[in-house]
Order: sequence, then structure tokens, then C-alpha cells
Amino acid sequence: MHLDELERLYNEQAYTEAITKLEIYLQDNPGDTRGWQLLGLSQLENAKATDNRDLITAMYEAAYEAFSQVLILDPSHTQARVHRAYMGANVMTDKGDETISDCDILIAGGDEELTTKALLYRFQVWVLKNETEKALADMHRNLQVYESLYADDLPQLNVARFQCYTRIGDVYYHTENRPAALEYYKLAFDCTVYNNRLLSTTWFALDMADYDFAASMLQIMISAGENTRDEMLRLLRHIQQLLTDGVRHATLAREFCKGTTEFWQQFYGDDDDEGTLEQISTGKRFIAQYPEEAYFYHYTATAFFNIGSYQEALPWYEKSLAIKPYPFSIVRWYYTSYKVTGQFPEKWPDITHNIPYDWYAAGVIFSEIIQLEKEDNAKQFAIPLKRFLYKQAFDIYHAYWYENTGSSYSGHPHHFAMCCNNYGIALYEGGIFTEAVHVHTIGYNMSPFWEQLESRADAYHSMDKLAEAIEDRRTILASFHSTLPLTYYVSIHERMIDDLCTLERHTEALDLYEKILSEYNSWIARDMEELDEYDRNTITYNIDRIKTGRAFIRTNSEDDLSERILALESHLTEKPDDSDAYFNLMYLYFDNAQYEHCIGAINNRISIGGVSQLPVISQMKIYYFRGKAALKLGRYKAAISDMQHTLDIMGAGDAADNSPNYRFGVYAFMAEAWLGEKAYEKCLDYGAQCLNIYASNNWAWDTEASAVRYTMALAYEAKGDLSSCRKLIDQIVANDPGFQPAAEKKNELRGGGIFSFFRKKK
Repeated sequence: MHLDELERLYNEQAYTEAITKLEIYLQDNPGDTRGWQLLGLSQLENAKATDNRDLITAMYEAAYEAFSQVLILDPSHTQARVHRAYMGANVMTDKGDETISDCDILIAGGDEELTTKALLYRFQVWVLKNETEKALADMHRNLQVYESLYADDLPQLNVARFQCYTRIGDVYYHTENRPAALEYYKLAFDCTVYNNRLLSTTWFALDMADYDFAASMLQIMISAGENTRDEMLRLLRHIQQLLTDGVRHATLAREFCKGTTEFWQQFYGDDDDEGTLEQISTGKRFIAQYPEEAYFYHYTATAFFNIGSYQEALPWYEKSLAIKPYPFSIVRWYYTSYKVTGQFPEKWPDITHNIPYDWYAAGVIFSEIIQLEKEDNAKQFAIPLKRFLYKQAFDIYHAYWYENTGSSYSGHPHHFAMCCNNYGIALYEGGIFTEAVHVHTIGYNMSPFWEQLESRADAYHSMDKLAEAIEDRRTILASFHSTLPLTYYVSIHERMIDDLCTLERHTEALDLYEKILSEYNSWIARDMEELDEYDRNTITYNIDRIKTGRAFIRTNSEDDLSERILALESHLTEKPDDSDAYFNLMYLYFDNAQYEHCIGAINNRISIGGVSQLPVISQMKIYYFRGKAALKLGRYKAAISDMQHTLDIMGAGDAADNSPNYRFGVYAFMAEAWLGEKAYEKCLDYGAQCLNIYASNNWAWDTEASAVRYTMALAYEAKGDLSSCRKLIDQIVANDPGFQPAAEKKNELRGGGIFSFFRKKK
């Protein structure tokens, strides 16, 4: 077996098979350095994956010997020396001297990254040998190397600093120098406030009566949410007892109160009224002790806020803001002012606050508050504040991760990613789609989760970048299937099918359509029964939308249109009240020249689903298509009525609903309908409006331009104005020779036929 094949086994994590075959290979090729290195790596990985302690020891020893054999053959083999040094420092207690020698050689090589590893391994050996000064010297030297290695990468540098300071602190702690240990733990915390040592270090800080440090860490633990409820409750109860026993410390008391908001029932019970009174009492007690701490006024106000007593909450929020405006105080004050006065304040306080999570959390709080607001105007008015709050957080996070400025309070990558998602959504709500895509991309690169891609897909869709939206949603289905809620799994299919049809990628759309309906029948319908009623209804709605969307998935079949009609008619036998199906059938019946059916589908849509709640463009289409179908059937009065209704709806819409293209279409059909009614002046009036639209928009001559002029020519002919009729026909023939009706009319007007020459001579 070639060595490449053995390496493939290693890469496929078939370590046991690789070891067996490598041992055979090395018996025949004892001088193959690459083979020994691969054997060492396989033994090392196998040991990490084994639970049997005896086997682990034997595998580590075999790995160590394999790496040693590599170094016998090639003393310059760096990776073998690194692996051997790692094992000597971490898993082989009897290899201290060899490990120090390996580390000395690696350090002497001058590579900064290898030097940091070697210094760490040598530090660990010095600790085991109780060589405290040498251990501390190596870790201080490591700090210096990291300063050079990560000079342009502040987040990475701070993580490295944290590790060094923590290890130095641990040395001092275990050598009974607790004050020195505490100082280095503080340095470590400043470098990486979000770390895995917070709980134990907080207990140590409390034991050392360093309440400032303990409060700083408690603040982070409350926001990070990475400790168990029991751990946090035990810590908060201990702090509560310290405060009860007479410890006077405003910051510690403030963070304790923040903690009780996360564990409200555990501190204030299940009775909301009694609990609120107790929270108010606690807030007032701390206000009496610490009148200059703004948070306690906020804490008291929020007790009133949570029970809807906005009138009582407002003065407390105002006092809090007057002392120190926190982001989370701003949002509640802002909304409370609206509930008390009926209008939002003209502006919010201009503050400097360098903890991005607080800005982000304030945005989340405000979003949740405003989501429950019933007044749509209030929701719209609130969008700028949401965007402001998230932007404050985003800017601070971005500066830390991309500009190497700021503090490690910005160092939690997933918090940054969540902020990007919420900020991107706020930008989207404000119609700022390009920036939303940019922000979502940053967030996804920082910490990929499916919500970020779904939000970015929405922004892409609104920018008419449908291919990009499809690709994001395709990635969600491929990469996040196990964590994706079933409601989103179904709705994402529906959105992708819709966009694929718009792009006329009908084969892909049909494949996706058949896939999701097959899955619905095989497992989705079963699994959704375990969901609550709202989610079940949401899935049913999206499945129905997918079925009605079959109307727009074209195939190469000769009976394509009939097949699409049949698909929707079959769906309606199951769901006769599906108004969307009738709406889509409207298009299909018209295209299939089934005009009576088209009118019937529209009437069913109106009677079942109503019209007023639809978007303006959909309301327009309903009456526009019914008018067109009536016109095809020669029902001119009905056509005129529906086209006029369409114009009235357009007039109530925005600029997009009143686009020149839409108006031209309605005017053209109005002209045709009035011609049918023999109201020739009205026909000409609407035709003239069509021509004005062409002229004012500088549109090129096309078939529609010819058609409306032809309608006008027929009106002139019918009222006896043959001169105007001929003029229009000549214009059409000159500009659009392929427009057959005009060519035929021209021939007719000049008396075409074999005797026309003699008639002209008489």
C-alpha cells in the first residue's frame, strides 16, 4: 500500500486501520520519516478518542516513540518536535527534561508562533517541577511575543493576553500569593471579559472583598447566560446575603438587582402584584442607600412599567436619565412617555456608553415592547430608534473586530453576529436594503446561523437580486436542516419556488415543488401535529401557497397550461375556500382563453377572500383581469366598470401603483371598450391619454403603440372621419409594417381589389 493511501485513511479518521497498516509498512520501510510521522499522528488521535486508561497510556507512549523516531531520522523535523513537546508537557509526566530540550530548540528557531507554543509547554513543565520563577519568566516572555505576533489583530491579542495573565494568576494562586493572583485575574478579565473563568473568579473576588471586580464579572455573566441557573442563583443569593449583612457597595448592589430581573420569580415569587411591590420596595431601599446610582431609579420604574403603570413609572425614569442615561433606560422612558403623553419625545438623550451588548439588548427590549403595541403609527415611529440602538452596538463591535480599537467588552463574536442580524432587519424595515445585506454578511462571517442568511435573503429579494436570495436559502436548507424550525423549512421552499419562477428557472422550481409536497405527505404532515396551533396553521398556509404557486411553474409539456390549471383545480377540490388558488387561476384561465372561467374564478376570489385587505397591486389585478375577460366576451359595459374600478384603486395607491406602464394598459383597454360601446369620443380620449404617456416617457414605438392607434383609427372611421383614420393607419404601417390589422385596413380604405383602378379613373 502506498503512503498516500495510508494518509487518506488518517484524513478519513480511520486511525486504527491506519495504525495497523503503517506498522506493517514501516517494518519494510524503517527509514521513512513521513511514515513514522503519520503513525505518531494516528496514535495521538486514537488516544484522544479512547476511554480505556491503560490503552490511552500505551497509545500515547507509542505516539511519543514514533515522533522520537522521526527526530532520530531528521532532527530538523519541526512538527514532530512540536507534537513531542506537547505530549511531554500535557500527557507524559516523566518526559520533563526531554520536553524542555525540545522547547529550547523550538524557541531557538525564532518562529514566533512556534515560540509561543514552546514557551507554554516549557511553562507547564516548570510548574510541575515547582520552578515558579522560571515558569513566570516564560509566561511573561510569551506576553512579549504575542504583542509582536498579533500586533494587528486586537481580538486575537486579547485572547492570548488573557491566557497568559490567567496562567500567571494561577501560579500565584497555587503558591498562596492570593493578592498577586487577584491582580493578574483582573488583567486577564480586562483582556477578555467573556471567558470561561468568570464564575470561579467572581467567587474568589468576593472572598477577597474586591466588590468592584466581582460586580464587573457579574454584569458579564448576566448578559452571557453561559452559567447554569443553579450556579447563578447560588451566587446571587450569596451577594444578597452580603448586602443584607451590611456590605455597602453601589455597583455590587446594582448588578445584584440586574440579576434579579433575570430570576424574578425566584426572588419575588409567583404573585405578580406582591412581587412588584417587593421590587419597588427593594428599589427604593437601594435609592435611599445610593441616591447617586441611576440604575436603582430605573429598577423601580421598571417595576411600574411591567404592570402597565406608565404614569407612575415616568418620573422614576426621568430621575434615572438625569443622573446617568443607560441605553435600556432610554427605551423604556421613550415608550413610557408615549403612553403617558400620547406622543413620542422629539429626541432621545445623547449619551456615551462603551458596552455594545447594552445597546444591543436595549434594541431587543424596545423591539419586544413595540411589537406588542397595537397602533401601527407607533410601530412606524419606533423604527428609527431601533435602528439607532443597533447601530450604536454595531459601530462599537465593528471597531473592535475590524479596526483594532476598543475594549474586550466587544469581544463576544456571537453577540456581534446577533447584533448584525437585528441591525440588518432594522435597516431592511427602513428600506435600506444594500446596507442590510452588508451588515448581514459581516454577521454571518462572524458567527454563521441560519437566521442571518434568511434575513439577508429578504434584503436581496427586495433589491431584486433573486438569484442571491435563492442561493442563501439553498444554503440554509443544505447546512442548517437539523436546527431549522419546521415552519421555516416549509416557508423557505415557498419563497425559493416563487423567486425561481420569477427568474424563469422553472425546472428547478418544479423539482423543489415536487420535493416539498412529497416530504409533506411522507413526514411533515405527521411531524407538524406536535407543534402548537399557530405553527400548524402557518405550515398549512405555506403548503397551500406552494400548491397554488404551481400556476406559475411552466414546463416543456405540450399540455403545460392545462396541467397547471388541473393542478389548481385539484387543489380546490381539497380546499374549496382557498382564495389564493382562485386568484392564480385567474391568470391561467385568461391565458387559456377560458374567459367565463376567468370571471368566475375572480368572483370566487372576491366572495371568499374579500379585496380590501389585499395589497393595492393585487386589488388592481383582480378588476383589471375581470375587465379584460369581459372585453374578450364583448361585455363592454362590464369591462368599462372594472377598468374604471382599477383606475380608482390605482389613484389611492403610491407612485409604484400609478406607474405609467400600468396606466397605459388600463387606458388602452378603456379605449377598446368604449369603441365597442360606440362611444367614439371617449374611445379617442383614452387613446390620446395612451399616446401622451408614450410621448412623455419617450418610449419607442412597439406593438402596443400600434394597437392603441389602430383602436383610435377604427373610432375615427366609425364616426366618418376617414382622413384622421387614414393618417393613423399610415403612421402604423410606416413604423410597424408587421402590424397586420393596419396593413389590411390600409388596403381596405383605398378600395383594394381587381377593380379598384377603374373606380379611381371614373
